[in-house]
Amino acid sequence: MKIYSKTILRILVCILIMHIFLAKDTYSQKKAEKVSVPTAQPQGRSVIELMNAITYYIIGTYELRDGEYIRGDWEAVKKSKPPKALYWSYPTGVCLLAMQRVYDITHDAEILNYIVKNNRISADQYAYLRWQKQEFGTVYKTTGFEKLWRLSMLDDCGAMGAAILETNLRHNIQFTPNLNELTEIIGNYVTKIQYRLEDGTFWRPDSPDGLTIWLDDLYMSLPFLIRWAEYKNDPSVLDDAANQIISYAKLMQDTDGVFYHAYYVDKKSHTCCKWGRANGWAAVAIVEVLSVLPENHPKYAQVFNIYKKHLDGLIKYQTSSGLWHQVIDHPELTWGTETSCSSQFIYAVARGINRGWLDASVYTPVVKKALVAFSDTSRISLKGELLKVSSSTSIGADLNYYNTREVEAEKSYSHGSGLMLFALTEIHALLQKE
Repeated sequence: MKIYSKTILRILVCILIMHIFLAKDTYSQKKAEKVSVPTAQPQGRSVIELMNAITYYIIGTYELRDGEYIRGDWEAVKKSKPPKALYWSYPTGVCLLAMQRVYDITHDAEILNYIVKNNRISADQYAYLRWQKQEFGTVYKTTGFEKLWRLSMLDDCGAMGAAILETNLRHNIQFTPNLNELTEIIGNYVTKIQYRLEDGTFWRPDSPDGLTIWLDDLYMSLPFLIRWAEYKNDPSVLDDAANQIISYAKLMQDTDGVFYHAYYVDKKSHTCCKWGRANGWAAVAIVEVLSVLPENHPKYAQVFNIYKKHLDGLIKYQTSSGLWHQVIDHPELTWGTETSCSSQFIYAVARGINRGWLDASVYTPVVKKALVAFSDTSRISLKGELLKVSSSTSIGADLNYYNTREVEAEKSYSHGSGLMLFALTEIHALLQKE
């Protein structure tokens, strides 16, 4: 009896120990599930995960804060605490416009609130700078707003202006007095002050690269123009946008459909090379115009044919990786494939499929091939950085100039961030249809 009792006791102790270990393992597992960071899955991230990574990395990195805007004497101005806002420049404008498309998909109010706050702070700071100039004949500091303050080229206002107008036209955000005034200043600059040739074509007579027309300027102007046309209910502005595309194509689109980077007005010749992101700016801008241009518009067929010829030419240069080279038609260059232009081209293709302009059976494989590359952490980091993006590029005299351009440093947003969001949001729409 005594031996039997000891045996029962040992069994009970063993059962108790097993329960303790099982309970401990279960708790540890739940705790790990709650706090663990997902491991890298280069090919496993969804389109939503990719766009969220980019968007929230920007929002999480850049705090927005109102300035003090003290309107006293000069010493008071110097002591006034400056605001915090995203740097005023065209890559920011691209991001803010593309983030609104992410908002359209996720409906996360934090995204739209962030964009609206940044626009308001920017307008308030610009109004404060204009007050300083009027009151003292100079301004204290333009930090973060140097390009807006100089306002001497399309780079300085077109992309940002388009993002601002979008909040009103698509999301019914009412402008503050300062934001309304800033929007009017931008609209006046683009439509009435920016340099044009006699036929109305935008150009750069004071560029350090010579008397030139830059392909980049299609994006720096057209997304704003089409929204300004709607905002002001002025169809002539939409006509202007269509005419810009036709003029640029006449001067820079090659027989293979791909554009040269720029055109020398005085020499009446195009520049040497077919740079990737310049072609991307054109592709995105033309798609933006086609998205609002009525099919019965007298210039619609011409614009569409330019778009189709451009895309069909680009697709022939898509590499086996799904991406495009930094100089599109020179795969031998050591620079390799470039992320931002690849995202621009895919946006233009995916939008064409989604709008019924392109045969889905023919063009969808082009998009899906690129998506595999975009999903890899060598192009979009786990944090949401865009990788292997060419730094800002002027007009090069030869291939070596483009081949030796630096890769943009990893940071929370760059020339590629907004462009990739354009592509991802359009890819998302395409996959949803499937």
